[in-house]
Formats: sequence, structure tokens, C-alpha cells
Amino acid sequence: MPPRVAVVLPMFNEADNVVALMERLDGVRQSTGLDLTALAVDDGSRDATLVRLERLKPQYAFLRIVKHERNRGMAAALRTGIAAALAERGPGFDVLGFMDSDLTQAPEDLPRLIAPIAADRADFVLGSRYVPGGRMRGVPWTRRAISVIGNAAVRGLLGVAVRDLTSGFRAGRAEVFRAISLDEQGFGIQLEGTVKAYRAGFRVGEVPITLGVRKNGYSKMAYTRSFWLGYAQLVLRLWLHRPVIDLHALDKANYAEAENTQGRRTAV
Repeated sequence: MPPRVAVVLPMFNEADNVVALMERLDGVRQSTGLDLTALAVDDGSRDATLVRLERLKPQYAFLRIVKHERNRGMAAALRTGIAAALAERGPGFDVLGFMDSDLTQAPEDLPRLIAPIAADRADFVLGSRYVPGGRMRGVPWTRRAISVIGNAAVRGLLGVAVRDLTSGFRAGRAEVFRAISLDEQGFGIQLEGTVKAYRAGFRVGEVPITLGVRKNGYSKMAYTRSFWLGYAQLVLRLWLHRPVIDLHALDKANYAEAENTQGRRTAV
């Protein structure tokens, strides 16, 4: 059976994008047969986002809406979406997907994102700008530089073999999100989720995507002092809590393996 997929869509003042987003997600469902539910989380929007979502619901039976009474930020919207998806019963969702609601990520890439999970080649998959075939289109060079340098630095510091640690276009088995806790309050929740899934032993994969720029509305991410401070504190916490290799236990395991190998050779 194909997996049941819930795509969490955090939204804050995205009234000009929701119609096109739902049209394209519906196109993905119809062209691929993907069992997809769009779980829109309205994060206290001050524009017509919620009104337009409610109007679209009769047209798109796969759309579900969760709302915050006030703006609580993207991280809170993601946690609300995860909680709503995991609470699904009879049958529950097999895979949780995540994408921005501003159409900077292509809904048409969702099937490629989910394919490694459906084929049991991965448990957690990132839409990556930094694997062969991945790229950014129209993104200002300053943002590109910050992303490339930041990913490389954090990857080396934390020892996580993932190219695009901060991609918000991602999918994972439901059990991944039952096994890890996401505590960050800002955009660092993306990095936190990747590192924790990797360290928990889940198979992390990456597929190439093209990241574009929004055509309607405005970006909610700003490189403020609090943004940089929050990321620095998160990286420090993740570094301090990095796994410690027990060299003594490793030596014992290597010794036991050597003994087993020698025993097999003797038996032969």
C-alpha cells in the first residue's frame, strides 16, 4: 500500500499564495495517485489567509486546517502540525512532509522526496540545494553565501554527514517525529530536526530540489541579532550534547569481531 502522507504547511499572511498552492498540490495528487493530506497551520495571520483556506476546503477534500489565535512563529506552527498529524487515528499517517507555503519550493517535487521512504531506503529525507542536481534560482548572493558557508561550518562542527542541514522541504516517517523532540522556538528548528534524526540513528537521505524566490508576500526570515544569537546557542547546545564514542566498548567490540572471524576461519 502507498504511504499516507500529511504535508504540514505553516502559514502566516500567505493569502496571495494559498490558492495556487492548493491547486498545485491537487495536481500532484491527481497525476501521481499520492495519498496526500494538506495540513495547513494558520499561525495567526492578519490577512485573508484563513478566510481563503476556509473557502477552499469544500473544493479540496484533502485540505485540513489548524489555526493559532495569535502569531506564535514558524517553529510553533510546525510543532502544532506535527502533533495534529501524529494524533490521526484509523489509519494514521505513515509519512510527515514539510514545505513552505510561499511556493519557493515546488509541490511537484514532493513525490521524489517521499520515494526513498516508500522504497525503504531512508527514514528522513531532505530536499537539498547542495547535492548534484540541487540549486537555487533567483536567490540573492548574500543569502546563498550565508547558507553555503553556514551549512559547511555547522556540518564540520557537529559531524553530521548531511549537505543541506537547514532545508525546510523535508519528509520523514511518523516514527521519527515520535522519537525526537523539537524544542527550538525559531528557524533553527530545521537544523535541530536534522541533527536529532541523524543522531537517533535514522537513515537520512537527500534529493535535489530547486529553491526559488517568492513572488507574492514577504519573507518572514530576517537576519537580525536575535536570529544569529538563537542559531549560535542552538549549535553550541548540539555540540555540547554530541554523541561520545566509548573507545573502551569499541575496542571490546572490535576484539570480539576479530575473535569471531578467527573462529570462522579455524572452522573452515
